[in-house]
Amino acid sequence: MPANPNNNQLPVSRRSVYPHHLREPVETRPSRSLSSSVTTLRTLLSTSAIGPNDVVILVMGKTGSGMSNFINKLTRMQPEDGADQLFSCTKTVCPYECYHNGRRFIFVDTPGFNNGQLSQWAVLTAIAEWLKETYRKSIELTGVIYTHNLREDGMCAVDEQSFQSLCRLCGNEAADRVRLVTTMWDDVDDSEAVEVEGKLKRIHWQSFIQAGAQPQRFDNTSKSAWNIVESLGITTKTLLLQKELVDMGRALEDTTAGRRLRQGKPVTICGRVKQLFGG
Repeated sequence: MPANPNNNQLPVSRRSVYPHHLREPVETRPSRSLSSSVTTLRTLLSTSAIGPNDVVILVMGKTGSGMSNFINKLTRMQPEDGADQLFSCTKTVCPYECYHNGRRFIFVDTPGFNNGQLSQWAVLTAIAEWLKETYRKSIELTGVIYTHNLREDGMCAVDEQSFQSLCRLCGNEAADRVRLVTTMWDDVDDSEAVEVEGKLKRIHWQSFIQAGAQPQRFDNTSKSAWNIVESLGITTKTLLLQKELVDMGRALEDTTAGRRLRQGKPVTICGRVKQLFGG
């Protein structure tokens, strides 16, 4: 792994290599940590470049909830053009690496539910295929970051469907590996944000929190993002969906997550569209 740099921050190299089977050589540009030794580099990886000693963290949520921004804060990269727009700029599963305190982290950005260009089933399929492939290579997740936008008061149908997919994808046995991360704290009135957060914890997220999932606040800073990641430690667990797909040999539609999504009603864009058009 790269040695700890002490020089000023330099541009970070970004090079796409997915979905090739071998990772190209990447030039590492070091950057200074906010609080401790960090060398970051944001590189799109193929699964063959991920090893069992890496800390692998899946980032999930609805489109517009701040998934890609969370990863940008960890890697200190500027957001993609249009990253704050209604339609998701992440259309496939995208793993990125980041060296932090001498350890390699792999943050896996996923297509948002209510993507606008992908169906809910297509999103789940993309995530499931990636999880199945990595699990077959003996790579387990350290955790799952699930983001929720506080600007949306309550849970619309897509929020509920997205959250239920998370619960059934992970299962209660791996719930302690999940962080339920509320975002947009810097963009919402404090009293309103606290009220929405309380409603989520008391009503919508209660059972999963009781199973072990932990709610966390993200204040849109690198320090806050790393505090959330570090709360996971380095313990790994197998997700329920991985067990069902690989160990039990089930088709996706026969898994707990697949059955739940198939039973749900088709959902189109909500939340931000309602805000725009007054629906």
